[in-house]
Formats: sequence, structure tokens, C-alpha cells
Amino acid sequence: MKKFTLTLISVMGVMVATAVATLADNNFSGNQLQKNYTHWYEKAATTVGPYLPARKGDWVLQPGSYLYLEGNSTLHKYQMNARSLLGSAVMKAPKKDLGKSLEANGVDSMVLVIPLESLKSKEKGLDDNAYKALASKANPNIQFFLESEAIKGSLMTAKGNLTIAGKTVPITLTAETEIIDNRIHLKGVQELKMSDYQITPPSISLLVTSITCSDDVSIHYDVTFAWAK
Repeated sequence: MKKFTLTLISVMGVMVATAVATLADNNFSGNQLQKNYTHWYEKAATTVGPYLPARKGDWVLQPGSYLYLEGNSTLHKYQMNARSLLGSAVMKAPKKDLGKSLEANGVDSMVLVIPLESLKSKEKGLDDNAYKALASKANPNIQFFLESEAIKGSLMTAKGNLTIAGKTVPITLTAETEIIDNRIHLKGVQELKMSDYQITPPSISLLVTSITCSDDVSIHYDVTFAWAK
């Protein structure tokens, strides 16, 4: 009985500590009142580059780009930051003005790739369960391939196909768009359901309870493309 009591106390201690740490980081940190405060999961990817061999006039993903996944569970919210991002785009007429090209559906092809195991949370157990649920060994990348785009004012609507865990689903992204010279900055949030990709939400069983992730997740992205030189 004594051994069981000590084990129970240990498990509850880990759960409480995790919950408190998460709440402190997500909701109650005094540092968040600072103007330039950046959450750990909003930090730029450390490895950024083209997905395809870059040619002069193509677009390539730029340093400073970031992406993170956010979801909920029966214990707390969680985030996973992409440490690596790869992106390439090809224009139909590379020499034309970028803004006018976009208004005329001028993107010939575009792909954004997230190496799955570059997604990291603050909990190794969550990462391991996520990789298992997403079959990372058989499907090492999350990939978005653009089919068409339209821009109106400061908003871009991009239709394409998103592949996760080997399952491809058509989606429509709506991104805040800023064009400066030959650089385009895209920022937005895409809501997804794991079940749409035939993924069973990850869960972990503890001695006295179980923690299950919700079906709904959000993909937050803030990326910049620029001409390859």
C-alpha cells in the first residue's frame, strides 16, 4: 500500500508540474506583456531552404519563417514548433511584376514541406506519440502542394492539397499577404481535423488516468518567400 501511495503521489506530481508549467508559458507569463515577446513555439525554423533545386527567378523560403501546430488534450493545450521548413515556388512568368503576377494567378507551382520529426513540443512523450500516430517512418513529411491562388487586397486564397500521414486532402488557405519588392510574406491559421487524414488522436495512459488529444488542430504559419538569386 505504501509503495502504491508513493507512486500515485509521484504521478500526480508530474501531472501538476506539467500543467503549471504549461499554464505559466501559455497564459500567465509576465514577459508576455513585453512588446516584443515571442513564445517558444513561434520561433523561426533553424533549417530553412528550397524544397527543389533553386533556379534564378524561382521563389525560395526565407530565414525567419516559422510554423507551429496547436491542439488541445484532456490535460492542457499543446504546441509543436517546426525546426525545419522547406519551400519552393515557380512563377509562370518570372520577369513580371510580382504583385501583378499574383493577381493574374501567376504561380505555376508551389510546395511547402515540413519534415515531420522536426516538429517538437516541450514534452518528449507527446512528440513520440505524435510521430507514431502520424506514421513518421513511412511518411516522413507533411506536404502542401498549391493548385491555384487568387489575391485580393491583402488577402490571398490558395487552393491545394495537403498530405499528412500518407493521406491527401484538398484544402483552401486564406493568408494575410504583404508584398515588398520581390518578397512575399504570408501569415495565417488553418484549422484541421486529424480524422480527415485517418489519424487517431494520440493518447497516453498513466496509472490513474489517461491523456487524449482532441481531433481538432490548428496550423499557424508565418512564412516569407523571395526570388532566388
